[in-house]
Amino acid sequence: MAKQKSGGEQTGSGFVGGVLVGILVGLALALLFAPQSGEETREQLGEQLPELTKRGQLRYQALRTQLRERYSEALSQGREAYHQAKVEVLSRYSRAKNAQ
Repeated sequence: MAKQKSGGEQTGSGFVGGVLVGILVGLALALLFAPQSGEETREQLGEQLPELTKRGQLRYQALRTQLRERYSEALSQGREAYHQAKVEVLSRYSRAKNAQ
C-alpha cells in the first residue's frame, strides 16, 4: 500500500515495490520455462539486463511525468470547482441576507 504524506499526497513506494516483484516473478518464470539451458539463459539475461534496465527506467520516468501532469491538472480543476462553489454560496447568502 502506498504511504501517505501530509496533505493526502501519496508516495510511489507501493507502485515501485509492485514493479520490482513483477520483474522478479517474470524472471523466475522465464528461467523455469526457457527452452535452453540455465547457463545459456543466465548469459542471455546478463547481456540483455542493461538494455532492459534502461528501458524500464525510461518507462518509469515517462509514467511518473504523466502522473504528475494528471495530478496537477486534477488539482487545478478541483481548485477551480471550489472557487466557483464558494462564489455561488457567497452570492446566494448575500441575496438572502439582503432580501430580509
